[in-house]
Amino acid sequence: MTDSLITHWDKDKRAAFRKTPMVWNHTLHKLPLFDDAALAELIDKHPRDLADFCTMDDGADNMASWKGGDPGTHSGAELLAAVRTGKLWINLRETFNIHAPYSAALNAVMAELKHHNPGFNPVSVRGGLLISSPAASVPFHIDRTDVLLWHLRGHKRVWVYPLDEEVLPEVEVEEILLHAHNDDVPYKASFEDKATIYDLEPGMAATWPLHAPHRVVNQGDLNVSITVEYAPFSTIVQNGAMITNGIMRRRLGLDPQIEKQGRINRLMRFAASRVLRKMDLVKAKAASKSGYLFTIDPEAKNAVSGI
Repeated sequence: MTDSLITHWDKDKRAAFRKTPMVWNHTLHKLPLFDDAALAELIDKHPRDLADFCTMDDGADNMASWKGGDPGTHSGAELLAAVRTGKLWINLRETFNIHAPYSAALNAVMAELKHHNPGFNPVSVRGGLLISSPAASVPFHIDRTDVLLWHLRGHKRVWVYPLDEEVLPEVEVEEILLHAHNDDVPYKASFEDKATIYDLEPGMAATWPLHAPHRVVNQGDLNVSITVEYAPFSTIVQNGAMITNGIMRRRLGLDPQIEKQGRINRLMRFAASRVLRKMDLVKAKAASKSGYLFTIDPEAKNAVSGI
């Protein structure tokens, strides 16, 4: 890949990167890796243990409605057709780490991003491919790591909310980090007044600060996006420090605040979190349900049966 994949990156974008919600332009969507034939082939060959097939109800606050499903023996072409007509969300995790053509694309665009932002050097990078239905949505939630969303096909609206004590108290972030399978974030309609809204078209990308709450609603057509989860050392340290803070808050009745803790303090708390993990004080939160809760049926309403 000799042509630039990121276009018009300037000093304003460099200043905003990872500090505020922002969008920029790219040309990844022009690669043949993301047309229908390539997607169907990718779904066929991607390991099923690295694939999530989900459906959901409508609503900004309805994370509990998300359900995992069984794709059955359907081919990639059949599953892609089901996504186009149904209400499904497919996440092919680590697509950009295990399939060579996709890895090359991710490596190239991340190299450009590092070039444009001196000092940006993530410790880990994981790239998944999201394929979702025209009516699919992702409720209000946060991610544990930093995220880059590269939009390729379709149209989606993204709401990004500020990290403040009204929208997302620090204690709630700690709660998520303390429980490996807990992604629930309390939502109120009043948060909408604070949201930054982006309408993404093919060739646009977006990012936001670590732990910023956000939600997504597709706008009537099949959507394909790359989600890159990455972690600079600063993020690893901050998450570890917040885990220690959370345990100190809950067990000792203290009131630590991450923004008041300097670099050395955070490093010490990060180191402490490693010990606390070995003491089994950071646990997986048991899910209320387990296993597949529906099966994909291209002929059924929303391409979903069994629920």
